[in-house]
Amino acid sequence: MRTCLLVTLALLLYVVETSIAQPTPVGPDHQQFVPRTYVKGGDTLRYRLLYPLDYNARKKYPLLIYLHGNGERGNDNQRPLLRVPAALTSDTGRQRYPCFMLVPQCPSQQVWVDFPHFPKSLRTSDQPTRPAQLTLSLIDELIDQLAIDTDRVYITGYSSGGEGSLDLLTRRPTLFTAAIPVCSVADTARAKSIFAIPVWLFHGSADSVNRAEYSRLMVAALRQHGGSPHYTEYSGAGHNIVRQTYAEGGLFEWLFSQKKR
Repeated sequence: MRTCLLVTLALLLYVVETSIAQPTPVGPDHQQFVPRTYVKGGDTLRYRLLYPLDYNARKKYPLLIYLHGNGERGNDNQRPLLRVPAALTSDTGRQRYPCFMLVPQCPSQQVWVDFPHFPKSLRTSDQPTRPAQLTLSLIDELIDQLAIDTDRVYITGYSSGGEGSLDLLTRRPTLFTAAIPVCSVADTARAKSIFAIPVWLFHGSADSVNRAEYSRLMVAALRQHGGSPHYTEYSGAGHNIVRQTYAEGGLFEWLFSQKKR
């Protein structure tokens, strides 16, 4: 009897360890995003990871990072999935654009990017915020661990997440291939470090949270340094344009066609 019990326990441990080591998600709903926790230097970053459909470790896949807005901060590791691009999580989308998708969660009372003197100045802090640092470190570790195509690392974000996507882009321009910031504010002084990176910005002309002026300023700064950013401004639209943006025709065809030169 004791021998049978030990064998059963050993089998259960094997199943649990295997599921942790190889968390390939299945199914079309949010359960396909594997919940994980990243700990470094005493700090914790909760995140979700979506594997490519029919994942094959012998192939290389793009990585897309999605940064949520302020309303999804916390430690539940669930709210950040609220506005992930449906075009990439549906069955059709996952077949058309097989990729890893990383969705980190910024802790409460913290931010993806810090503007110490906003709105008087758009200058960001000299160092990235701790959530931003953890996200960059996590990306590096995932690249080491998974079959990720380092020539196709993309980032997008909404509201404060859009701000974070541009900030991370300027902190590590050699890491990222292209970006889609939505309703963002950015440090225009940093445009010179990313002008050559393909960027498609979105904003609503009637946005009362982050005025469209901020995206216009960044577009102008990128062009001033020789860049060719795409910019779409929805006339009369407010701040909540994230679903409209991610349903934009040709958006993800454009994104996934980008490769490092």
